[in-house]
Amino acid sequence: MKKSISGLILALSLGLFNYSHASAGPLSEENVRPIEVVANGEFIKMDVHPLMNNNRLFVPIRALASLGLSYSFNPTTRVATVQNKDGDYLKISANSKTAYKNGKIIQMDTPAQNSNGRILVPIRFVSETLGYNVQFESIRKFVFVNSKDYSFDSKLLYQDDLQAARKAAIALPINTDFKTLGTLDGYRLHQYTFPAGRADTYFFNDGIYTFVQVKDGKAIAIGQLYRTERKTSLAAGDVSPEMSLDTDPIMEAYDHRSVIFFENNDGTATTGYHDDKNERVNINTKMNIYSDIIQKLPNHR
Repeated sequence: MKKSISGLILALSLGLFNYSHASAGPLSEENVRPIEVVANGEFIKMDVHPLMNNNRLFVPIRALASLGLSYSFNPTTRVATVQNKDGDYLKISANSKTAYKNGKIIQMDTPAQNSNGRILVPIRFVSETLGYNVQFESIRKFVFVNSKDYSFDSKLLYQDDLQAARKAAIALPINTDFKTLGTLDGYRLHQYTFPAGRADTYFFNDGIYTFVQVKDGKAIAIGQLYRTERKTSLAAGDVSPEMSLDTDPIMEAYDHRSVIFFENNDGTATTGYHDDKNERVNINTKMNIYSDIIQKLPNHR
């Protein structure tokens, strides 16, 4: 039965990741995957994504409105004003290091930027000035922004609504206690595989397999595996380069009933699984927001 899931994973991987594993030169903006933002456990829908510039990460200040910020922008002065629920406010101008908090001048170490009419600010500035906890996860290139009073409810992983439980699982930052394998160049489509009926363990694949367990409200990577075009393998964490997707103990939870959620390159997502008659079922949906990759399935799959 393990061979069924292993073969399916391989087939999907070959179809999804038909890209070179290294770029010969600078990546174009079209080939760089947009950075997603998760605020207080929810993926944020954005028309402008965070960007990396000179190793500095900038986030759109407007995207943080879900954290209780009010936002306004003066198109004449090009000044953005944000205010939190406590009444503290910031005034920020594009291309300027000078900002104002409650009317007092404060300096940013790098200027805010303007992208398609949106003000983007350095992530460190968001953390230190607005009082949020900010974390950047390098495996999937996600930014996690949490208010000081936010805490993840572990019960979400075991609720009856399995779709919501899995969305909660992928909205947790993946933590590691080992040196990761890094990331592959170019736009990488994402894929998640969950055991049937469960949300507390999964493996993520964007050309590199990352095996994750969620315990005590934290998503912990067990290890990573990368298979090169030359059939050699690289591994990190508690994973061997010789790991078999059929027989390794990590794969014990995964069998022919496992569910695979993956992106397509046309703005849609597909869920694949085998039904009770062991027939292949694919369900497609439009992705309006990243978490739409996790679809609702019948029979507690």
